[in-house]
Amino acid sequence: MTSKRDQIIVATRNLIFEQGLQDVSMSQIAQQAEVGMGTIYNYFASKEELVFCLYNEIKMAMSAFALADYDETQPIVRRFLTLLSNVASYGIQHPREFRLVEQLAKVPFIQEKMATYDYELTHVITQLFVEAQNQHLLKAMPPDVMALMIGGALNALIEAHTTQQIKLDNALIEKTVSACWDAIKR
Repeated sequence: MTSKRDQIIVATRNLIFEQGLQDVSMSQIAQQAEVGMGTIYNYFASKEELVFCLYNEIKMAMSAFALADYDETQPIVRRFLTLLSNVASYGIQHPREFRLVEQLAKVPFIQEKMATYDYELTHVITQLFVEAQNQHLLKAMPPDVMALMIGGALNALIEAHTTQQIKLDNALIEKTVSACWDAIKR
């Protein structure tokens, strides 16, 4: 049995995915979640807080998924390929959440709040880039630029799979993440 809070989060996720953030009202969320407006405000002070909580939960789930078999003792290239493969797999297994988190990451109030959060996956990726640069394995580019290049490619790949333009399988994911590494290595 799910809690009322979970019902609210799921209803918010579904409505934003279907209609877009701007077109979703708190009354629609209450109706979809089958709770009263007061119940929503017992859990969340505002729509912004609710949407950020949804975003945060997806990011945390994605981090846990991507880091499930991450081994810091492996060589840098292996760790990089593992992380990207896991993120791609998350996107395939959870396409709505993957697309939604990418959409919500562009919302100004979420960007503002994200600055105070340190997601484990973001931290691990940043550390991986720093370590790889210290070992002169990567091109002389800022890590955030490399992350944007790789993230953009990965997002486009997942989007194409989700919209059935391509069919991703493990072999194609492996080739794709390898090509991402090739794009940034020295």
